[in-house]
Amino acid sequence: MTVTLTHCRICGDASPSIPLFQLPSGNIVQCSSCLTVFRANLKTGTDYVLLYQNEALMETPFYASNKLASDPHKEPLRTYLRGLRTVQGMIKPGRLLDIGCSYGAFMVAAQQQGWETMGVELSEKTARYAREQRGLNVFTGFVEEAHFPDVHFQLISLWDVIEHFEDPIRTLRELTRILAPGGIMLIFTINQKSLLNSIGHLVYWATLKRWKRLLMLFYDMHHNFFFTPETLCGLVGRVGRFDVTAMEFASAHVRRWHTVPLHPIMMLGSDVIDWLSVLLGRRYRIILYVRKIG
Repeated sequence: MTVTLTHCRICGDASPSIPLFQLPSGNIVQCSSCLTVFRANLKTGTDYVLLYQNEALMETPFYASNKLASDPHKEPLRTYLRGLRTVQGMIKPGRLLDIGCSYGAFMVAAQQQGWETMGVELSEKTARYAREQRGLNVFTGFVEEAHFPDVHFQLISLWDVIEHFEDPIRTLRELTRILAPGGIMLIFTINQKSLLNSIGHLVYWATLKRWKRLLMLFYDMHHNFFFTPETLCGLVGRVGRFDVTAMEFASAHVRRWHTVPLHPIMMLGSDVIDWLSVLLGRRYRIILYVRKIG
């Protein structure tokens, strides 16, 4: 089922949303109150789950990179290891829950550094691979259905997943319940304020809404919510008592995605944008680390 949102699922405001982009995959709007950007029409229930049962999708380059991850100098493992280094400066290894764990590459990396791992994944195909090929403990379904004990995990990681949520507030409240006091939540997502996003927005408007290719990548049909550093911190602040322990940024690093085929000119252009985004402080990825208080 597809639902047209009549209020913001982050702050609850029912004022008319600000229209941003009209795309084949659906309209993108912005809350006039909390400024979160989101998809105006969301797939829910069975239709939402079915989005992640497309086995061909799970073999496309982005998802396959998690399956093939083995080189610490290439993505996504390069960024996973960076995140683990930061976390281990904050907390000793303990129980870790990886939300949207895909084929389980992050869980393997964490196990090698002393973490006891558990994963949650909607895709039956990738969860099965993680269990059968990597020997990982992965629950297939929504985290709310797993019924984990209260205050059970010392680290909960969300790599490229919060933008997929149907209801971020509801899911983060559940994660808050199962995160131990003093535990860390790591959230990795696209930066809505990045230079690359801004270029896509500019091209869309400069071509009178005709050239939408970049925006179709940024606002992928599987993504429902889109955050800046400010709106992401605002979201976390609404679900519990957290301290922002650190916020890091990462470039797109297209050259290091060894499974993503790109024309050399496109790769060079991405490298230039990455370089400029560092100078301007507008890099493509946010890595937020928050600690639960009490």
